[in-house]
Parts: sequence; structure tokens; C-alpha cells
Amino acid sequence: MTFRKEKDVHPLSPPTNLRCEYAVNPIGIDVISPRFSWVLGHSERGQVQSAYQVLVATNEENLSLDKGDMWDSGKVLSDQSINVVYKGKQLESGKTYYWKVCVWDKDNRRSPWSKVNTFEMGLLKPEDWEGEWIGSENLDISSPLLRKEFTLDKQVKRARAYICGLGYYELRINGKKVGDHVLDPAWTNYDKRVLYVTYDVTDYLKKGKNAIGVMLGNGRYSKVVQYNHLKFYGFLKMILQMNVVFVDGSSAHIVSDGTWKMTSGPIIANNIYHGETYDARLEKTGWDKADYDDSDWDSVTVMDPPEGKLKAQMLPPIKVTKTITPVKVTNPRPGVYVYDMGQNFAGWARLKVKGPRGTKVVLRFAEEIYEDGMIDPRTNKKAKATDTYILKGEGVEIYEPRFTYHGFRYVEVTGFPGTPTLENLEGRVVHSAVEPVGSFTCSNSLINQIHHNIVWGQLSNLYSVPTDCPQRNERNGFGGDGQVTAGEAIHNFDMALFYTKWLDDMADSQITGNGTDKEWMFSTWPPEAEDGPDGNIENISPSPFHEVGATAWTTAYIQIPWYLYQYYGDRRILEKHYNGMKRLVSSIQRRAVNHIVRDRLGDWLAPGCEGNPPEGNSLVATGYYYYDVWILSQVAKILGKSEDAEYYSNLADKIKDAFNEKFFDEDAKQYHTEIEAGYRQTSNAFPLFLHIVPKDSEKAVLDNLVKNIMVDHKGHLDTGLIGTKLLMEALTCYGRGDTMYKILTQTTYPSWGYMISKGATTLWETWEYIPRISHNHIMFGSVDEWLYRGLAGINCVAPGYKEIAIKPYIPKDLERVDASIKTIRGLISSSWRKHGSSLTLDVTIPVNAQAKVSIPKMGLKDVIVKENGKTIWRDGSYVQGVAGIKGASDNGDYITFEVGSGTYSFEVSEDYATSKQAHS
Repeated sequence: MTFRKEKDVHPLSPPTNLRCEYAVNPIGIDVISPRFSWVLGHSERGQVQSAYQVLVATNEENLSLDKGDMWDSGKVLSDQSINVVYKGKQLESGKTYYWKVCVWDKDNRRSPWSKVNTFEMGLLKPEDWEGEWIGSENLDISSPLLRKEFTLDKQVKRARAYICGLGYYELRINGKKVGDHVLDPAWTNYDKRVLYVTYDVTDYLKKGKNAIGVMLGNGRYSKVVQYNHLKFYGFLKMILQMNVVFVDGSSAHIVSDGTWKMTSGPIIANNIYHGETYDARLEKTGWDKADYDDSDWDSVTVMDPPEGKLKAQMLPPIKVTKTITPVKVTNPRPGVYVYDMGQNFAGWARLKVKGPRGTKVVLRFAEEIYEDGMIDPRTNKKAKATDTYILKGEGVEIYEPRFTYHGFRYVEVTGFPGTPTLENLEGRVVHSAVEPVGSFTCSNSLINQIHHNIVWGQLSNLYSVPTDCPQRNERNGFGGDGQVTAGEAIHNFDMALFYTKWLDDMADSQITGNGTDKEWMFSTWPPEAEDGPDGNIENISPSPFHEVGATAWTTAYIQIPWYLYQYYGDRRILEKHYNGMKRLVSSIQRRAVNHIVRDRLGDWLAPGCEGNPPEGNSLVATGYYYYDVWILSQVAKILGKSEDAEYYSNLADKIKDAFNEKFFDEDAKQYHTEIEAGYRQTSNAFPLFLHIVPKDSEKAVLDNLVKNIMVDHKGHLDTGLIGTKLLMEALTCYGRGDTMYKILTQTTYPSWGYMISKGATTLWETWEYIPRISHNHIMFGSVDEWLYRGLAGINCVAPGYKEIAIKPYIPKDLERVDASIKTIRGLISSSWRKHGSSLTLDVTIPVNAQAKVSIPKMGLKDVIVKENGKTIWRDGSYVQGVAGIKGASDNGDYITFEVGSGTYSFEVSEDYATSKQAHS
């Protein structure tokens, strides 16, 4: 469809940042009705999209003619610019599709077409896979090498390789590693799902002889020792299919089958916890190239497939994202060298060494050192965290592991031939390559360091699931840790695909049936619940063992979909998991007695507590039960399930009443836990956040909470994993930024500043300094969310940032804040700085959004507000006439302006003329 005379195309910018299923030009997706999103740009303020048109075609030529032979949406009268569902012809396996979009603004003016983007389908049906699972059942081979030679007699136009190697794999073609992924595929419950990756390998192939090589590692699939149990899914195996299209239009498929050859390789031991041993003397030079003599190699074994279904890996892959140069190297004992990377992080070291053949260099990793300079490995617990490299003696050799990772700041090097220097070792930062979207800085160096520590701690714990820690023999996807830090993570990184995958892991861990065939760990399931824990989500996803989940942990399966809806406008995620969410709530409902839930876990690791607080866990468990049910009632409304919405709304009211009857002390105006004396900050913060405190008691409960913080604890928190997030939420909800800021800027125990005073560059597992406890946990990182929402004042009001509230808290001793978030709708920024008694607030609102911008009065009596030098507020009323500003109101300590999209610069100051007149 070509538009000629419908209000000519004008300088409206074409849509940018095109995404298909949240990704830019993705390949190998298996969503049969993918969704499209785009960001709008415009030089005029207050612009919105009034319509859009999407074209999807089988080739670029059709798109250049404005022909969507797969889908032409036509002009759709809608302001929707995120997650627009494809409604065209059926998409086919392995095909690439091209798409573009144009939009109309509020004045019905059409934009130019966007640039052409692509998306490519993976193998959508089981029968599309022609390859077989191959590998070895020889457990003495730690990391087998598999290879296949083949000849291509024509010029290659296009080639894709689809591969899954369990537990980990590295794919090589003609002597080169394919792609930049590491530790592939992502971790799943391999009995439910295994993930394959699609690579564009066109440029790796040539006319004539070619060779494929695959190296396998254990990962969490084979010979994995968990921190509590042994889990063995099966022997190492892989499946591969390479689809090649030639210039003349013909094609060929190269697949894994019984004709492949296999042998042992230079990796003689590998384990994600214990490390990797690499003997360079055993390298098979040229093994991944053509014309290599593999006559003494064994034939592979054609193996049974894993239990899980093959699905496309659609989350950001794990990659090496940065290289760190150590800050110093010391020699605490003869032959022992300790490198200090200056930063605690997750990944590994890259060694550069030259020496005699057979020299063994051992690298041991740790987060801390003893006073004598030797590494202190106590936080590793049972993880050996040791990599060993045996030299082949051929000039300068460079080694970094493939199938392990460590959490560390310090590296001990022994066996090095000669004296190592800073150039001999580098730190390699490794994590799921989520896109950074948030930026925060301010005039307070302590707050900046807290933000730094949280960002590094978060990245250290993104390894295809949100792990608890990267160093010890644990590293699991705990629901409690994951749910309290989800808001922080979303403000700093694009987490949509990452959490979409983790939700599938949770769904896979959902218990079906009464579970009588399993031995449950730590079960608190009451025997009167005859059908057992059916519908419960295990505490850890993917689950390495059977563990009935605690409510504050399983709530992740309710809250993460809700986050994805709120921040990304993702309705489909609610639809996909709605029934699973209902089953989870039903399992809690059956366990509750008079709507009160008892549980094994609660506000974990509060100050001075080794685990749960001494008062017990039922308040936290029941609070999350209410919250889960309330969210479910909202989801039911969104999905148009009116009967469910009414049912869950009524159930939430019953839980609220039971909660208040059980835990609220009317006389003291406080909430207690199992015992009357059990008043804690978490106890009062949670019901305040939930807005279930009786209205006539809200102020008193809030006052008691603030008194507990400011007086009883001298401005410190007294909360654990759960309560820290809830405390932040409660204080934010009720406008107590002053109290939150006091907590944030403490430098004495317990506080984030206390950790920093002890040299921390990430967050600890406990508020106390305990040498044996992890020093790279993210669970107390939820406070970073307040830096964006509180200090910068950026708040999402309607799904996908359709509506925004900018309302910064301005502390007396803070001079400036600069923050921005690249949201799915576009860039939002909020930056303020003081100029004596005046304040400037610069704000950017993306096109297709609207905002309420609240300007603090700064304690001034007679306020004047200017926007880009033009007076817009004076004498207590709004002065009309500024583009993009729709109106204003006085809200006590703030003046709030209703604005459309655009960039604004507000300045609030004393109206000296009015003040002088009043004084006279």
C-alpha cells in the first residue's frame, strides 16, 4: 500500500530501535506469532502515535515496493507501539522475514518508513530436526572432541547451524570458534526443556572441503555435584544441523549422526564449581579443520535424546563482556603470587605464559585474602575454584577456561615459570549479556559506590538464571533473591527475555500431582492437605532437587510476570502463565489455616540473625499470600476473566482481615509476628506497602516504623532479604524519602556503607562481615531501585511507561542527581541540580507517553517556576502558553505539571518580587 496524498510525509522521525520479541534482528526464534515494538522520535512536544502500519515480507525487494507479502497490517488506528502481534501468514521454519513500520502522529501526519529489520525462525517442529544425538558414554573422557568433514561443491549463499550440546559446548568450523557465546546452552531442567542456539555460519564455510568440530563440557548436565545432592542427567551429548543454501538455489544439510568421529581432548577435568584442568600437550592441532587425520579416533555413539523438548534459546547469551587488568600482584610466599583485580566479579582469568613443556601452572580463586597476603577461600565453601594449565612448551601460550566460572577478586598463581607481572594475567568478566539501560550518578560518592557495587553484584549473578552467588558450590536461581531484586534489575538492564526464560524454568519446577513419589526436602506441607503440594513452585528454578517452596520465594512466579507487564507492557506473559499462577495460589490456599500461612522461610538474614528472624515467618508468608492473590485479581481483570477477578478480590479481602486480626496490635499501633514482642521493621513495613493497614491507623503505624528506624536503630535498617525491599517500598509509598535517605547513607553497621568501609566492591550475603559467607550476593541490592524511583523520581504509572510520574526527593546535603532509563517506549531521563536556594530539573519524556512532573518547592514560600526561561507558575497558579504542558496544580510540597512527550527544563526559585511586596 502506497500513500501519496494523505497529509504528506513530514520531518517526523521514522521509528527506531525496532525489536521483534524484544530482540534486534533475532535469528532462530520459535514464537509462531512474534511481537513487534518500536520507539518514536519527534521534535515537537506532546506528540503521540495515532496509527501505525507494519509490513512483513519474504524479501527486501517487496518491502522496497511497500509490499508486505506475509503481512500488511494496513493503517491501524492505535497508539500501540510495543508488543504488536504479528497477524500474517504462517511463518516457516528457518525462514528469514523482513519488516518495517511507519506511524501517524496526533495530527495524522505520516512518518517515513523505518529502516528494514529482520527476524528469522528456528526449527519449529520436531520433524524439522534431521540430526541425531551423538556423544560418548565413557565417563573417563571429561571433554570429548567430536568432528565431521564434508565437502561443499558450490558457492555458499546462506548457512545456519542449529546446535545443542549438553552440558556445555563450543562449536568450531574450519579452525575458528563460531560466535561469541560461552557456557552455552542456558541452564534448564533438562528433563523438561533443552535449548538450542542458531548461528549464522555463512562466513565460516567455503567451497570445497570443510570441517566441523564440537567440544563438550559437563556444565550442570553430567557429573554435577550440587551443594546438597548429586544430580546426573546423562552422558555428554550433542545434536547439530547445518542448513546450507547455495547461490544457485539448491541446498544441503549437514547433521550429527553415527558417521562422526570422537576422541578425548586437552580438557582432562571440568566442573562449574571446581574448575578446569587443561593439558596443552594433549591438544589435537588442526582437529577442527579439513584433512586432519582422525583415523585413530573412535566412532561416536548415537544416543537417546534427553527427556526435555528442544526449544530455541531466546534470552541474551552468556558472554565475556569485559577484560580487567589487575591493580597489583604480590609475592606473599616463595613461588606464590597473588593478583588483585581490584573488583569482585564473576568469570575467569586469562593466563599468558611461556615455559618448559609439562610445567603446571595452578590458578586458585577467592574473594578475600588473609592478613599475610595469601588468598582466603572460605567463601568458596566446597567449590575448589581451581584452574590448572599444563604447558606444551611452544613459545607464548594463552589459556582461559571454557566450561567453568568463578566468583573472585584475587587469583593465586603457583607453578609459574619465572616471575609473573601484571601483563601475565587478566580478569575476564562473564555474565548473561543483558543490555544496560539504566544510568545513575549523583554528587554523593558513597551513593555512587553503592550503585556500582549493586550493578557489579547483579551482573555477577546473571548466568541464564538469577543466581544467589557466583563463588561457592551453590549458584542457584532462588525465587526469594530473584523476586526482591527484579525491580532493581529492570531499572538497570533490559531483562524482558531473561525473565521470560526464568518464568519457563519456574513453570517447569511447578509440582504436579500429590508428590507422594518424591522425597521432599525441608517440607512444611501440612499432612491434612491430602493432595500434597500440587501447584507449588520449588524454591529454586531450575530445580536441582525436590524442595517445597516457601511463599516468599514462590511469589517470584506471581511477581515476575507482573513486573514484565508493568515495565514492558507484556500481556502475553500473563496469558501464558495465568493457569500456573492460579495453581500456585491454590496450593498456598490449601496450606493456609484460617487464611494464615506458616512457612519455613521468612525475612532471611536480618542483622544479627543466622537465618530466619527469631519471631518466625508467618507474617511474611501471609503477606505474600495476600499480595499473590491481589496481583492475580488484577491479572484476571486485565485478561477479561471477570468471575476470577471477583473471586480473587474477595479472597484478598478475607486474607487482609485475617492478617490484621492475627498480627495487628490495635493498642500499640504496630504489627507483630508469632509472638507479641516480635515488632520488627519488616512487620510494619509489609502491611504499609500492601495498603492493608486500617485507614485510621496508617499514620500511627508509619510513625512507629519511622521511630523504630530513626530512634531505636539510630537511622539504620533492621531487615533481611525480604524486609529490605519491603521497607524501601513502604517508605516510598508514604513519602518518607528522608528516612530512606538516612538509611541509604549510613556508613556504620548495618548498612551498605558499612560494607564499603570494609573494602566491598559488591554486596555481601549478610550485613555482618563474616569471612565464610559470600561477598557477592545481590539480594540486598533492591535499594538501587530507589535511586531511580526516589532520588531521580522516575516512576512507571501505566504499563510499558505509557504514563510516567517524575517526582524526585531532594535531600538537603545532595547537590545533583542524573538518571536515565532506556525503556521499551524510549528514553526517560530526570536530572536535577541545586543553585543556592533554586533548583533546575531537566526531564525527557518519550513520544507516545505522558507524565506528571512534580517540582519540589524547596521550602520556598513564594515560588516561581520557569521552563526554559519562560514563567509557567506564579502567584500560586499556572501561567498558560507553553508547548507540551497541559496544566498544573499545587500539591503541598510539590507543584505538579501534566506534560506530554519532549524535553523540558524546569527551574524553581523564590519569587523575589512577590516576597518583597509581601514583606512591605
